[in-house]
Amino acid sequence: MNPHVIRENLTMHKGERVQVKVYGMRNKTDSFIGVLKDVYPKIFVIETGSSIRTFSYSEIISKEVVLSFI
Repeated sequence: MNPHVIRENLTMHKGERVQVKVYGMRNKTDSFIGVLKDVYPKIFVIETGSSIRTFSYSEIISKEVVLSFI
């Protein structure tokens, strides 16, 4: 996947609810639901009810982060 293609796809879904799964070390997984708030050239921002999390496009490419649009 190309980061530019990922950014274009995320831009089309800006403002929508997403389910995010973050795969960490030692088989730890974090899952939460939030809103795709902003899309920048290197990162994108997910806002949950109580926090703001940022991720890079390389995390999607390496499958450390998986997004599902709700």
